[in-house]
Amino acid sequence: MEKWKVYSSILIIPIFGGMASRLLRIVLAFTLRDLGLTVLEITILSSTFMLARGLSAPFIGKVADKGWSRILIMVLGFLGLGVDSLLYLIIPYPWMIGLRALDGIYGAMAWTTLQAVVHLASPLKFRGRIMSSYFMMGGLGGSIGYILYNYFLGNIYHAIVTVAIFYLLSIFLLIPLRDIKEREERIIKKTETKFRISLYSLNFFYGMFFSLGAEVLWFYLAETMGLGKYNTTFSLFIFSFIAIFGTFFMGHISDKRGYNYALKLLGILSLISGFALMVNFLAIVLSGTLIFYITGRGFMPIARSFAASKTKRLGTSLGLVNMSSNMGSVISPLIGGALYDSLHSFRFLFFNMGALIFFVMGIIIFVNTYIMIRKKDIRNE
Repeated sequence: MEKWKVYSSILIIPIFGGMASRLLRIVLAFTLRDLGLTVLEITILSSTFMLARGLSAPFIGKVADKGWSRILIMVLGFLGLGVDSLLYLIIPYPWMIGLRALDGIYGAMAWTTLQAVVHLASPLKFRGRIMSSYFMMGGLGGSIGYILYNYFLGNIYHAIVTVAIFYLLSIFLLIPLRDIKEREERIIKKTETKFRISLYSLNFFYGMFFSLGAEVLWFYLAETMGLGKYNTTFSLFIFSFIAIFGTFFMGHISDKRGYNYALKLLGILSLISGFALMVNFLAIVLSGTLIFYITGRGFMPIARSFAASKTKRLGTSLGLVNMSSNMGSVISPLIGGALYDSLHSFRFLFFNMGALIFFVMGIIIFVNTYIMIRKKDIRNE
């Protein structure tokens, strides 16, 4: 097994996946909005995707732990995502809900399994940074997705076909990963109940928080802050690109200073970003948006690297971590979409009430993080 081929695949696959998933989600969101659907109706698609992905992730992880080929699982996942994406060109909105559920299952097969492979391929001393690099590349792909939307603006057909091509290309990039084997060194000890509850609850809240960065944030910036579609997607391209380096920095901190320190910093940033997003001043909102992306993307690799390193069953553990964050992603877009539809025209002093949920989630994450650390549920080893 040539290491450079393995690491190249680990870094390139999430770029294609990030471009595909972001482009598809933006196209669906703005196209359906132009057809007169409410933000709540549009976020139902995202919540359905996350619900299906969250419920299926632990089962898929357990199947992989039982000896099923991780490569085969990923191939089927990417193939399903590629074929499904083409169907959005011919089906009406109600049918899209069921199709997003299928996408969620395929997404769990592809991405949750790939996270396990990334962990298995990573040296012990650099696991945090390699997992962060994996998420960085996903962030890069997502940021490019914003630019692709601007490029394809008005041409839904070409955008959707591009999504399908990206997913199908990912299948061929899996070839260097076929020889990665299970390792005994990862089996350290069974996690404590307190650790599992703390980690999964924090994942749940971060899932709620970061999922607001899709439709709710898009329409908030485009409509309430008056940026419009083009300026919104272009701004988010810049911010998500800058946040890539913040993601790696958080991985570096977790490797050097420990998980407690990194989580404490992320808790503070969550609170700051939630507050800034609610302020009715464009420069502050955009600053809050940048911090928001750094926070959300910084947490994901830390949580997954920690869970993979401290638990006995790799696939099952990562599946449960993904499930907890995905369950949060099911709830908050619906709540955020409903609140935005109801409150986007209201102001309180210099605060936009349409963004209230960002601040509420920032407070919840901040409090939950510090309670967990104070109880010393997470121990660095």
